[in-house]
Formats: sequence, C-alpha cells, structure tokens
Amino acid sequence: MPNIVALKLSTSHPIPGGHKDSADILVLDQLALQQQISANFIFHAISNYKKTPSERKTLEFIAKKWLQIQLLWREFRLRDKQIRRRGHKDTHFLEHGYFQQELFELVHEKYSAARGCLSRDKRNLLTGQP
Repeated sequence: MPNIVALKLSTSHPIPGGHKDSADILVLDQLALQQQISANFIFHAISNYKKTPSERKTLEFIAKKWLQIQLLWREFRLRDKQIRRRGHKDTHFLEHGYFQQELFELVHEKYSAARGCLSRDKRNLLTGQP
C-alpha cells in the first residue's frame, strides 16, 4: 500500500527561502513535518487494528487501541491549530505546502472511519454478535 502522506507531500509547494520571515517558515516546516509523522502513526495504528484477527479483539484490546488512536488524533489536531495560527500571520504562509495538501481532512476522515469501526466492534462484543 502506498504511503498516503508521502503522496500528499509530493504535491506540496515550499515557500521560497528569501522570504523575510524565513525563521518562521522553518518553524512551520518543522511543525508540518511533525504533522506528517503523526499522520503516519495514525494511519499505521488504524491499519494494524483492521488487520487484527477478530478473536483478538476483546473489549480491553479495543479500549487500548481507541485510547491510542484518540491520543494521536488529539496531538494531530492541536498541532494543526498551532500551524493554522502561524499561517494567519502572513499570506506567504498560506502558500506553504501544509495548507495545500489537505492532510487534516484526510486524517480526520480516516480517524472518523476508525472510530466507527471500533465502536461497531465494541457494540458487537457487548451484544454477543460475531
């Protein structure tokens, strides 16, 4: 399976280095890189959960996975807010690749789908359905 985040990044457009706020851009680049790493962790956690055989999916296992994904999502969302606050300083920041790649929307979509899957599995265990 191709790395979705890497595919998104290949279409991003960096800001030219001669911009007067290049130090701020470097911080933004660093935050964006951390976002991409977090996105990969989230996708990896979701993928691993889906690959887990159903007989291993106990209530405790589901609760642990849910907590893990929830913590990763919270970190991702907070960093996104931090990036967007920086992005509102100057129109040049809005040209940064992070704003062009729609990574937040993709991760939110995957997170929501995983949340639904985990809830369904938990509900099935509680009601005794396979």
